[in-house]
Amino acid sequence: MDAIIFLVKVLLCFSVILFLGVLFFSYLKYLKRTYWPNWKFPDYVSVGYAEYLYKKYIKRAEK
Repeated sequence: MDAIIFLVKVLLCFSVILFLGVLFFSYLKYLKRTYWPNWKFPDYVSVGYAEYLYKKYIKRAEK
């Protein structure tokens, strides 16, 4: 019986953590939608474009 109660407690804690995560990320999405509707993430740079910029500017500066 103790194992079942322990399992229920673990599942309840896990569900509370998931629920708090959903609330947190929903609030972040609300802030983004309200204050920065057209903001683009700066880390969406393709690897090819990053290599192109590296070769164009940094490699040229080293020579």
